[in-house]
This record gives sequence, C-alpha cells and structure tokens, in this order.
Amino acid sequence: MRREICRIVSAAALLLAAGPGWLAAQATDGSITGRIVDRVTQAPIAAAQVTVVGTNRGTSTGDDGRFRILGLKPGEVLVRALRIGYQAEARRAVVIPGQAATVDFNLGTATVSLDEVTVTATGEQERKRETGNVISTIQPVPEVLAATTNATELLQGRAPGVDVNISGGTTGGGSRIRIRGASSISLSNEPLLIIDGVRTNNDPGSTTIGVGGQAPSRLNDLNPEDIESIEVLKGPAASALFGTAAANGVIQVRTKRGRAGKTAWSTFAEGGSIEKIVNYPANYAQPGVRVVGGAATNSCTLDSQTRNICTPTGGIVHFSPLEAASPFVSGYREAYGISAAGGSENVNYYISGDYDREQGVIAWNNDQRVNMRANLNAQLRNNLNVSVGIGYLADHLRSPQNDNNVLGVISGGLLGSAFDDINTGCGATCARGYLSGQTPGQVSAINTRQDINRFINSVNANYQPLRWLTLNGTAGLDYNNRLDTEVIPPNTVFFGSLPDGNATSNPYNIFDYTANGNASASFDLTSTLRSTTSGGTQFNKEVVKGTRAHGELLLGGTNSLSGASARFTVNAANTDNKTLGFYGQEQIAWRDRLFITGAVREDNNSAFGKSFGFIKYPAVSGSYVVSEESYFPRVPTLSSLRLRAAYGQSGQRPNFRDAITYFQAQTVTVGTTDAPGVLIGGLGDPKLKPERSAETELGFDAGFFSNRVSIEVTHYYKKTKDLLVAVPVAPSVGLATSKFSNLGSSENKGWELSLNASVLNRKKVEASFTLSGSTNTNNLIFLGLLPTGKLIPPIIFNNGSGLSQQHRANYPLGGYWARPYTYSDANLDGIISRNEVVVSDTSVYYGNTIPTREIAFLPRIKLFNLVTVSALLEYKGGFKQFNLTRRFRCNFGNCQESVDKTRPLADQAANIGQLLGTDAGFIENSQYTKLRELAFSITAPNRVARFLRADGASITVAGRNLKTWTKYTGFDPEVNSTPASNFSTSDFLTLPPNRIWTARLSLNY
Repeated sequence: MRREICRIVSAAALLLAAGPGWLAAQATDGSITGRIVDRVTQAPIAAAQVTVVGTNRGTSTGDDGRFRILGLKPGEVLVRALRIGYQAEARRAVVIPGQAATVDFNLGTATVSLDEVTVTATGEQERKRETGNVISTIQPVPEVLAATTNATELLQGRAPGVDVNISGGTTGGGSRIRIRGASSISLSNEPLLIIDGVRTNNDPGSTTIGVGGQAPSRLNDLNPEDIESIEVLKGPAASALFGTAAANGVIQVRTKRGRAGKTAWSTFAEGGSIEKIVNYPANYAQPGVRVVGGAATNSCTLDSQTRNICTPTGGIVHFSPLEAASPFVSGYREAYGISAAGGSENVNYYISGDYDREQGVIAWNNDQRVNMRANLNAQLRNNLNVSVGIGYLADHLRSPQNDNNVLGVISGGLLGSAFDDINTGCGATCARGYLSGQTPGQVSAINTRQDINRFINSVNANYQPLRWLTLNGTAGLDYNNRLDTEVIPPNTVFFGSLPDGNATSNPYNIFDYTANGNASASFDLTSTLRSTTSGGTQFNKEVVKGTRAHGELLLGGTNSLSGASARFTVNAANTDNKTLGFYGQEQIAWRDRLFITGAVREDNNSAFGKSFGFIKYPAVSGSYVVSEESYFPRVPTLSSLRLRAAYGQSGQRPNFRDAITYFQAQTVTVGTTDAPGVLIGGLGDPKLKPERSAETELGFDAGFFSNRVSIEVTHYYKKTKDLLVAVPVAPSVGLATSKFSNLGSSENKGWELSLNASVLNRKKVEASFTLSGSTNTNNLIFLGLLPTGKLIPPIIFNNGSGLSQQHRANYPLGGYWARPYTYSDANLDGIISRNEVVVSDTSVYYGNTIPTREIAFLPRIKLFNLVTVSALLEYKGGFKQFNLTRRFRCNFGNCQESVDKTRPLADQAANIGQLLGTDAGFIENSQYTKLRELAFSITAPNRVARFLRADGASITVAGRNLKTWTKYTGFDPEVNSTPASNFSTSDFLTLPPNRIWTARLSLNY
C-alpha cells in the first residue's frame, strides 16, 4: 500500500513540476474552431474527423458539428475534415498566438474518399490515396447493430473477398472466416485480429470440451457496440509489415473514442425473438416379415425387399420425434447498453457498459455476457498524445450436445425411430422415438459450460519532437481466463458409463502480449517531392497455460471434481511463442498524387527450427491519382481515377513444437509395478521455417458524377510456398509416425468489385446502395516428395465409407472426392435395386467446400430524415455441401427414399449408392441467395424526443435470416458441423441458423 501511495505522490509531483511550463506554452499557442455541416441539408455532421496536416493534433465533431483544436503553434496550417460517406475537404488557416482561427466546412456526400484515413502496421495513420492495395472499411450504423448479434456478423457481405461461414444456429457458436480463400494445409487459415493496435486471440474453436461440433469463437467476445470501424487487409500485398502472422489477411478493429464537448450519453434497450425455421422430417419404417425364419421386422426396406430378405406387411409408418416431442422452445435475446463520450480538447473519454442475454431454441442453450470499455485520450502537450484503452468481458455460456453426437438433440430425433412408444405404458421413461433411448429432457442433464473473463488493454503514445519526426509506441495485453466445465449427475443419462456420473474442469489462462515502437521522418525534398521514412520493431508473445482434469463415479448432489471417486485423468498445456520483428519503409510522394512505397520486414520466431534464423518479407506498392493531373480529360461523368498496384510477402509460423523432438510421459509396467516412462511425442525438423505467401494486387478506383458513384476493381494472385506437410516416417525408425517438413505450394487468385452509389440526396429523400462481388480460384500446386523421391500421395481426411476430402495436387484444397455411379430402372418397377446401380472403382473430384463466387447487395433508403430502411441480400455459389444428415438417415434405414417407392429414382439411387460404398449422391450443389438482414428505423421528431427528455430517440425493428432461395435439399446450405476445423465440412445433424427479430429503442442525451 505504501508503495502505491509513493507512486501516486511521485506522479502528482511530476505533473505539478511540468504544469507551469505546460501552461506557459499554452498561453503562446493558438487554436482553431469551426463547424461541419452537410452541404445540401445544412444539418450538422457528428463524429467527423478533423486533423491538422503534418501534426498529431486532431479531434472529432460533436453532435452539433462543432470542433475545437487547442495548443497549435503559430503559423499557417492545413486543416482537413473527413467523414465516411462525405468527400474530404482541406482548408488553410493562420494560427495566431492566444487567438482562435475559424474554419468551417460544408461537406458534400460522396461514395468514396481518397483521403479516408487508415491505420498501418506501424501504428501510423495513412490516407487511402497513399496505399497501393485495397482496404475494405466497415463502419457499423445503428440499424446494422440491431440486425446483428455478434462481431462476426458485422463482416458478412460487407467486404468483397471475405467469406464468413455462419456454421449453425447454436447460441454461442462460432464461425469460419476465409479472406481470399485458404492457403495452408496444416496451419490455421483464420485472419489475424488487431484491436486498437494490439494482437488478440480470435480462435474459432476456443474450447477443450467437445459437444459434437459447434464451438465458441473468441472473435465474438468483441462488443459490436464499441466498434468505431473495422478495416480488412486482405493479403500479403497489404499486410507485409505484420510479418509472420498475416498471410491470411488482417482484421483491424478501432474502438470508439471520446470527443470534445459536453458529455454525450447514449442508451439502448433491445429485445427480440429467436425461432427455428426448419420443420424436421419424420423417420420412416416399413414393417414386414423376414423370408427366412418368418420373424417380424420393422426395417423392411426397398433394398431388402428387392433382395428377397423380407416381405412388407401393412403400410409405411412414420413419426417425427423432433415435432411430436419437440425439444425446441421460443428463444429470445435481450440487450441493454449505456455509453458516455465527452471531455475537453486536451482530455476526452469514452466509457460504455452492455449486458446481453440470449436464450437459444434449445432450452438448455443460453449465453449471458457483460461488456465494459473505457478509452481515455490525453493531449499532454501540443506534440504528445497518449491514449489508454481497457476492455473487459464476462461471459457465461451453456452449450447443448449436438451435431456428430449420439446424445445430440437433432441427431437423437433424426436418427431415431418411426414409432412412438408413448402408448406402451413406459410413462416418464418413454423415449418418444429418440435414438439414445431417452428424451432430450433427460439428455439436458449434461451440463456443459464455459466461463470467460477477458481483458484487452492497450496504451498508445504519439510524440512529435520535431516537425519532421514522429515517434509512436503501442503496448498491450489480451488476457483470457477461460474455464470449461462439464458435469453429468449420476443416474441421469443412461449411455455407456454415463450413469456413473462424471465431472470435468479445464481452467486455462491465455496471454497475448504486444509491444511496438516506430519512428517516422518526413522531408520535402523539393517543392513537389516528399519523402517519408519509417522504421521500428515489434514484439509479440503468446502464452497458454492450462490444466485438464476429469473424474467419474460422481457422488449424487455434487457438481465438481471433489465429488468424483474413480477413473481420474489429468493433463496440462504449456505453450510459449515469441516473435521479434524489425521493419523499415520508405515512401516517395510526388505532388500528393503519386506514391511509391517500398518496405521490408525481418522476423524471428521461437517456433522456427533452431537451424533457421530470420526471414525477410519485402513489399512494394504504387498509387497514382491520375485524375488530378492537368492532362487528364475533364468529362462530366468521370470525377476521379486512381490506379494502384502492390506486391508483398508475409508468413505463417509453425505450430508450437513442430520444429523440435519432444517426449511424452507414459506408464510402463516393470514386473508387477507401474513405473514412469517416456515415448517420442513428436519428431521435429531443426530446419523448419514458416510458410511464406507472396501476393500481387492490381486495381483501380473510379468516381463518377461528382463521386456520387464509385467503383473499386481488384485482381489478386497469391502463392504460398513451404507449406507444412506431415511426412510419414518409417516404423523401423522407432520414433514418431510422421514429422512436418516445408514441401508444398498452393495458390489463390480472383477478382473483387465494389460499387457504391448515392442515388438520391435530397432534403426529404436519400437513397444509396452497395453492390459487391468476388471470385476465388484455389489450387494445390504441389504437395511434395517423400524421402524416397516419390510424390507424396494425396492427403485424405474426413474419410467416410464412400466420400472423403482430399488435398490433392492440381485441385482445390480440401475438395470433395467420391466414386461416381450410374443407375437405371431396368425392369421399370419404380424401384432402384442394387443390380441397377453401377459404381466406379475410382474416386473423382466433386467440388469445392468454400464458395468460389459471392455477391452482396446492401440498399439503404432514408425518408424525411425520419425513416430508414436497409437490407442485406447475399448470394454464394460455386461450391458443394455434403448432406451427411440425409446420408446417415438413409444408412439407418429411416429416410423416406429407403422404404417408399414413390420417391424420385435419383433419391433411391443415392441411398443404394451409400449401401454400395459411395456417398456421391449426397454431395449437393449449395448455391443460395439469402435475405440476410432487413431493418426499419424510425427517428423520433424533436417534440417526441423532448417528451422523453432526450436529445434524440429512435426505434429500430430488424430481422435476420428471413428467407433462403436454394435447391439444396438439406436444412440450410451454409451449415457446418465442424466450424473450428481447417477444412472439414459437412451438414451433419447441425442446428441451422434461426430467424431472429429484434426491436431496439435508442436514446441520446
């Protein structure tokens, strides 16, 4: 305590000592004030960014559109104003000591602004016109926040080239994100996540207790209400300076900041319904008598009839456990939040708190979370700015058993019986047709939970000791305290050893440290030529410390490991990964319209082989705003044109321990006594190096009709080499069965387009839309050679009886492969029998698991400044889905086509095919179009807001997953039973996305 008091007193003394000098300096400085309004409506523009060019001084406008910047050195300065959706403007002003210069702006709407500011890997701000690569910026608006339930959904359809696979409808479930396809076989293909300059954990499968498939994603820990903007850097051409972590692209999140003026309070309350969309099919059976022995059977399928195994008696019976004994409830979500933003020109703040609760459509699937954030920004001197951010999350999630799980809710119903046992006198023990022999209510005794306490902290300092020199530094920690638990009380779940009861407790502590430092020097070499030189270092450290403990034979009435008395197991996880990088960058700017940038980053990582040192990642880019040249033709329709090109490299480090040989504990028996022993856990390669991706990007940005219409077109080509491939090791070596080596290469190429249009901009009517699209072609170029010199055979995984996914050279990574078949109803009896289906001996490629083409359409209409209507319509195509749900139902003999000869011959043939060893009939075209979002927002007139004692009020009604158009025969074409996996993809007894309607009331004070 005494030490803390000393620290506070010392800090106060330093401030007092610096105070008179600081005040004296302020007395000789000047200031700039002004107001920013819409050119057409003359309405004030809030949250517009105002900066003094060439300094680190800046602010944002309040709700009244006013701003003030203090502490400016005397002389002429250039002031720039920018707001997304408006054309940037710059005006000159003369700063006079002790006086305030006035600079007002009238901004016109524009769909693109080349002066839009982004944050680079060095922590500096850079205008869009200076970058040779495309960057997609997403700024959540109130109606979008009402239509989305987590941070992942904000990315859907809003950045071309970004595929977001929402895997299902389980509350708390994660998703899979791919930017410009997938490149790596063995390493993650998820993008890097940066929050306020700090690298953070975005594990898509963050759990140690499986429930069948769905898993939480750490990306969704981020509170959407706190997001100011999201920037997507799509590949190495844009992310080279992020080094050995950014080959899959980068998602940069900037949280909200305060602004000068009186405290602005914002509150909201939201409530809504969550409903399942699907009507689940019945299970079918055909009662009959066996030809041999005459025994009764309930599985007299068409196949067994044509093979003279049984004779049907009576008609086909059917029963749907999921409808007759439904485990589903009417789900709901509620959310409440409050935030405050304000301060002075020298110190401003943003503080927020939110509570969210979601009840899924399965009664024991729910999530509760509290988010809090505090961001403080202080202009300590006219050339020194410091910002501090603290984010906290407390999350409590309960997950149901589902997907590939015999005790799953949907699996129990869809693979269950065609008969209802309610009339057999079994009373409360009736299974009502469920597979596991017990109702979902009994299975609900499995209590699987995850509790999260997470802190994301950041400190950033920006210091400009000289007019031409800027120093900045960022430090931060993402700390995740995670507890995964599962308790099964004794004598509640009767499957295997579960009647004994058991308990699992897995506490984990995950740390991600960031420390960056950068210096940047800018000089005017001539009156038209400017040089900017940057250099710095970055350090990142990831630490995982966890324990896994499990015990069985649980004492009734207890719910922890202390009540277990037998069959104990324990394990521990301790990983430590460090990256140290150095970088340098040089940019030459000519007349603020032609920019040539060259950079290089050099990294070392603790997961590299001990014989491998630093790796270099070069980058070069060019941007030319050709429309600002005097020779550019002045035509009424073409307002602006920028040509751009970029090339860059970045990497992916090996996993922890891939490069080293290590041991694992193993119990051995010596005589009659157990003794500790060891075995080889992994065989490392001391020469192991990171996977390296190189990308070339070419494109242009054009504005039309005074920039009311804009278009971005980009072509990219990314090649990844030194892919980590697990090479088999001969058993005679007596060590591990395989080891990782850098062998293969892959490629991704495609086109991206974004069209933005402000169709109308009148006082009473505003209409705009965004249309974006992208394509991706993925190919595994080469898998590598075995030590014998032979080609490594295709890597086969997710291997079922008649289908697999494969990594095979000259085909897309993870594609579907199966043996094709042909069929014909030769005897015209309306039944496809085994002898009427011919199956090939060789598997062939059936299709990609990731969409190869995507289109998104986002219209927005505003009427009388009171009513806003927006929507998101999304199309995905060029990929297939494995309908493993239907395949398993047929394998169990309870799909309709297995017993009903009125079903289409193609369906019957698919069923016979899986009996003959091929699942080709269940690989379906998954092209779909979805009305993903629809929102109606009404802004209350001023008199209504005053009645509510508020400065502003609005109500928004929003819907999600409202309609799907597809030929896919399963429940939903985009579900995935294994979203946390790298490539494994199937529709396997997965709860599809639900329809969500919400109503949100927002008040501003």
